[in-house]
Amino acid sequence: MTWNFDTDCRYHTQDTSYYCGAATAMMVLAEIGVPYTSLDQDDLYTSNHNHNIKAGWATDPYGLRYTLIDRKPASFTNTFLVYKPEAEDEGTRKIVYTLWRYGVSPVVLVYGCMHWIVVRGVQTDVEPTSGASYAVEGLWINNPVFLDNEPHSASDACGSGGVNGVENQWVSYATWQSTYFTGCNYDSATGSDQFISVCDPDEPKIELPKRIAMERPFDGRKIIDPETAIQMVYEGMEQNHLTKDEQIAERLRRLKFEEPMLVKRLDLPDSYYYLSPAIADGEVYGYGQVDGRYGELQSVYLMDGKAKPYEMNRKVVVKRLMTRTFELPKEMGRFHLRPDTFCLAPTLVWRPCRESYSPHLPFWQLNTGNQTLYIRADGEVFTHLTTTGTGV
Repeated sequence: MTWNFDTDCRYHTQDTSYYCGAATAMMVLAEIGVPYTSLDQDDLYTSNHNHNIKAGWATDPYGLRYTLIDRKPASFTNTFLVYKPEAEDEGTRKIVYTLWRYGVSPVVLVYGCMHWIVVRGVQTDVEPTSGASYAVEGLWINNPVFLDNEPHSASDACGSGGVNGVENQWVSYATWQSTYFTGCNYDSATGSDQFISVCDPDEPKIELPKRIAMERPFDGRKIIDPETAIQMVYEGMEQNHLTKDEQIAERLRRLKFEEPMLVKRLDLPDSYYYLSPAIADGEVYGYGQVDGRYGELQSVYLMDGKAKPYEMNRKVVVKRLMTRTFELPKEMGRFHLRPDTFCLAPTLVWRPCRESYSPHLPFWQLNTGNQTLYIRADGEVFTHLTTTGTGV
């Protein structure tokens, strides 16, 4: 038996590289009844930023909390709290409780204080009622990426895949722990990591999620082959009960997972994952993500509408770059690529950064002398990845 809950919170991109706090405020405020005519990310960011407690943050937890309380409609009689325990399971319990008890999406700090996302749903083995022993199987997230889609509306392009971001992405609990909800020290008196969310004000009246022994399909001694990766997408969806989800089951009937792309994590040693596109009639409708060494399903999303496929032909990627001029950071000038003077990495790469907060939007990495270019899968090119920041 599996218990699922989803708030149906509408996804939105962030209009600047540091507006994730504004984007998540927009999502939750729209969810609880604020009309889009009253939701502008510039305005929401100013409200967040002007009410931060700590300097140096774009949006800190208390600035975000202020905006959610200040802008909530009169019909919404609940309020919001900053919750910051020093244990991941306590932080996750609070997220589960907010969804189960109040039916409102929590806003959560991920990637070590770098980024705000919305958790719009949760999947557990049994309903997490008071006193029940339950295990978290996965969470459904809205992870804002940077694309200026202003003005936003209930029917804009946000969440439709690729550069428009992904609405309602499922991530396994193991991936939630290892990649997303990793903790950071905001104001701990002991210097410990805190697991921070802005959520309902009640103390959670459910148990901590129980630990489940991880059973990995492979031993991790080598990278699994692409055909096996596709197989593991299907097996992982079955094992995680996703094929019993009505929307996913309906979409799966017309989709087929095809040749995956291998991605190397730049922020974790010896860490790889595969992205396998879900295809129908030559069009991409989502991706399945599996660990490149161990084979377990990490995340998946499937859409009704098609997304623009990524360019995976290395020769085409290089040809497009040869005609461009690239400006270096810190006023170091500009440069051109010259034939036979660069090396394109054999795999795609990714790490959490302003240029891509989603592992489903990786980069080609090109090295030439002491310069590196990062060509995002949609074709955008960057001379560096911005990997520092607090609540950006």
